[in-house]
Amino acid sequence: MHRRSTSRILHWFFLFMPSTFQCPSCEFRFRIEDKFLGRVIVCPAEGCEQKVRLTKPDQPAPEPESPKPARQSSRAVAQQQRRSRLADSSTPAQSARTGGDSQNESPARTPRRSAAVEPESKRLSESPSRNRESARNRESARERRRDRRRREAAPAKRGLSQTHQLILMSSVACLLLAGAAWGGWKLLQGSGMEADIVAVGDRQSSADPRDSHSSDSAARTNKPAGRPDQATAGGVVVTASEPSPEQQRANAAVLAKAKAKVVSRQEKLDTVVRPFLRKYCGDCHGSDSEEAGVNIDTLTSVDQFLSDHGTWERVYRMLNAGAMPPADFEPLPNTEERKEVVEYLYDALYNFDCDLVYDPGRPTIQRLNRAEYNNTIQDLFGISITPADNFPADDVGNGFDNIGDVLTVPPLLMEKYLTAAEQIAEEVIDTKDYSKPMTITRAGGQLQSNRNDSLEKGVRWLNTNGLVYADFEIPAAGAYEIFVTAMATQMGNERAKFELQVGEKKEGVRTVQRDRRLEDFKHRAILKQGKIRITTTFLNDAYNKQTKADRNMGFGRIEVRGPLGGFGDFKRKPSHERLVTAVPGTDRSVVDAASEVLRPLLRRAFRRPVNAAEVGRFAGLVQMAVSQLGETYEGGISLALQAILVSPDFLFRIEQDPPTGAKERQLNSHELASRLSYFLWSTMPDDELFGYADSGRLSDPAILRAQIQRMLKDDRAESLVQNFAAQWLNLRNLDDVTPDPTKFKVFNNGLRDSMRRETELLFLSVIQEDRSVRDLLSADYTFVNKQLAQHYGIAGVNGNNFERVSLQGTKRSGVLTHASILTLTSDPGRTSPVKRGKWIMENIFGEAPPPPPPDVPELEETAEATPGASLREQLEKHREDPGCASCHRVMDPLGLGLENFDAIGRWRDQDQGKPIDSSGELPSGEKFSGALQLVSVVQQREEKFYRTLTEKMLTYAVGRGTKYFDRCAVDQCINLMRQRNNRFSALIEGIVLSDPFQKRAANVPKTAKVGE
Repeated sequence: MHRRSTSRILHWFFLFMPSTFQCPSCEFRFRIEDKFLGRVIVCPAEGCEQKVRLTKPDQPAPEPESPKPARQSSRAVAQQQRRSRLADSSTPAQSARTGGDSQNESPARTPRRSAAVEPESKRLSESPSRNRESARNRESARERRRDRRRREAAPAKRGLSQTHQLILMSSVACLLLAGAAWGGWKLLQGSGMEADIVAVGDRQSSADPRDSHSSDSAARTNKPAGRPDQATAGGVVVTASEPSPEQQRANAAVLAKAKAKVVSRQEKLDTVVRPFLRKYCGDCHGSDSEEAGVNIDTLTSVDQFLSDHGTWERVYRMLNAGAMPPADFEPLPNTEERKEVVEYLYDALYNFDCDLVYDPGRPTIQRLNRAEYNNTIQDLFGISITPADNFPADDVGNGFDNIGDVLTVPPLLMEKYLTAAEQIAEEVIDTKDYSKPMTITRAGGQLQSNRNDSLEKGVRWLNTNGLVYADFEIPAAGAYEIFVTAMATQMGNERAKFELQVGEKKEGVRTVQRDRRLEDFKHRAILKQGKIRITTTFLNDAYNKQTKADRNMGFGRIEVRGPLGGFGDFKRKPSHERLVTAVPGTDRSVVDAASEVLRPLLRRAFRRPVNAAEVGRFAGLVQMAVSQLGETYEGGISLALQAILVSPDFLFRIEQDPPTGAKERQLNSHELASRLSYFLWSTMPDDELFGYADSGRLSDPAILRAQIQRMLKDDRAESLVQNFAAQWLNLRNLDDVTPDPTKFKVFNNGLRDSMRRETELLFLSVIQEDRSVRDLLSADYTFVNKQLAQHYGIAGVNGNNFERVSLQGTKRSGVLTHASILTLTSDPGRTSPVKRGKWIMENIFGEAPPPPPPDVPELEETAEATPGASLREQLEKHREDPGCASCHRVMDPLGLGLENFDAIGRWRDQDQGKPIDSSGELPSGEKFSGALQLVSVVQQREEKFYRTLTEKMLTYAVGRGTKYFDRCAVDQCINLMRQRNNRFSALIEGIVLSDPFQKRAANVPKTAKVGE
């Protein structure tokens, strides 16, 4: 694209941007499509229900009635009441009136592309009482703005609002694509956009009416009793009728029971728990010394166990593990004291009424990570490139690289998006003009050689006999002219000669007559479509030692022109033919043809229905490229395609927020289809999912169950192995492990890959055969190729292909005995029972041990202090430190149970000539000897494993870390698994049918209180 056209593109692009308006009450800014102009909507800002009229740009604003005060948020009301009481300058009646409901219509302020709105001051009544009330309104609005700024500034990790981030990224992308990023950024800043801009009406208007699931809780089978349903009608929140008297009495009974439980817990907190914490924890975790960020003096109410769940869960884990108070603390609590407090904390943290703390959660909008981007591009266009391989590595949060909170868009990634869009468009769209013969030239540095050569002034010189060649992609079969430009340094009477070869056919010898002057040679040949190599071979190099004369040859270019008879019925590449299904003609304009091409592409790329205005904006880019930039129609389609690929609607999995006043909303069918496909396949929905989404039937549980079964049997379900299992089990870290080559000479990259593939294939068999997830722990089979079979000592396996083999009669069972896990949990030169035990605690039991104290020596230092001691003896010495004993008494026995496997997973009976003792005893009393008995002990705690797996899978599915209120959904999943013999499909079905997967909560700060 010509850079001189940048300003035209920017002017056109922003001309069709939706209009921006501003609420006259709270000054919240939002965008709407022009088709909504003239309507009345409720301000989309939280806590503000001011009605605003969307005045058309070409019409003057109507004279409104004096607006009543806008409804304030509860926080603003409370703050204003406190100020009023302190100043004693207003009555309670005035305070209540200040927070009154506002129902009068007011025209929205329009910072950009809208008619001027009469100043607020001119619309105020001259009545003194009304002026005082208006002053209070302005103060309330200022307080809401200050409150909003505090919310935006406080959580640094949130930064800009999601909507603004998307708008910003889209604008920057389009500006960079046009070649004027900085100038465009200034233009964008000048438009007056702020961080509180939201889009109104855009996607709602384009979606199928059957997808408008905006009710608060109608579709949830286990919704809390008495919570009214809500819906939207014309942008106004409508609340359903009150619950029936019977329902109200049932609700009252539930609340009374919950309040009684709160009272009982509060009494025990005051009489037992707080005294215990002050006595045994207050020295290090009190107001004077908040070590690890924990201050037990702040604990005054049972509500804090949920409002600050993370902190008190850490306290519970440390007390339960015996890690705190440390062993050298005096006095230490006795067993009964500790048990009573631990049981209380468990009850307060995990035993709550799911209805009363109900929250489906609110994941940050997720951008496509690298794997999802590659898969989506391949499925969208049917091509095999992987452009995201060049993107920066995705950040990891909560153990996975698809967590919305950490998937940022740094400037480098934005540049990579633009480069990738160009690469993809070039791969998909054939932009050449085939109405006349084309010329393909390879010159200078594009020419390759097989000899010592040099490049001087664009000429590739050969100083000895050799060849120069170039590869060409012939677009169509036919007659072509081949041009070669050559020159030589002559010597003696014989002229320099070269032979021309086209593909495999030699086309004769040419003689260069001139000395140090370029000559053109032309040859005509019939070529086939596809790749071909054209070669020129220097034949008669010569050198005179006496005169120092030297015959050399240089080549300036090799050029192909054709086909000479035109392209005729030539067909472009398949990806082009699939996409470009319409071209302009006498009965079809460029815009009409481009709209026909782009409409289905936009629907699939954005993973939702699109409206005519959206299609028109991108089709307009094609028209501009053709009419103003001199591009071909295909070149314009390529430009529009690049704009689509840097659009936030493609790069992000965007989900609408609940309507104003609603606590949650059911995902519409297209959002649900997108969540489902990226969960199970790490790619966009296929045609069948799109079909159910278009019909609005995907939310039907029966259809969802059938789709889950279908999708798990699809080859694309292996993405669960590559992207979920590989991160959960830490298989991606295997590449970072390098065993000592002097001790483990058999280890190489091939063995490493075989180790990883064994674990992947076991997980894949559980998916495809719908086996019990217990097989991951106790499978009596595995998958090996010849190299891994020899590593394990399994006979009868030949070749590089993996075969399923039985493990009966061997020392192995499940992933705990896989060489991949055993290798990545070892040190380079030896095994590491600590790492292996820690891996089991974290990934199987879901109980991550706390980090070691900073002053505790490493195990290597213990080994140096006790030379000749076995690893078990070194660990026992290490546990003598009180700061280590509490955690190592759990980790060490687990790891020692695997000690018969060396640092690369081979079985052994001795270590440095000494028999290996792989026995162990857990603090709970279970004893075992060897790996198989350890696996049995782990199986006895399978409930912990099921919970850990479910929580990890839910985290991966919804793109956010689990919270305390997700325990209810996790419990439902585990119950479903029990009913279905713990089959993998039951796990997936439980997650997909859960509220955290199917719903999205409103962005409202919450303070968890039970029973209120």
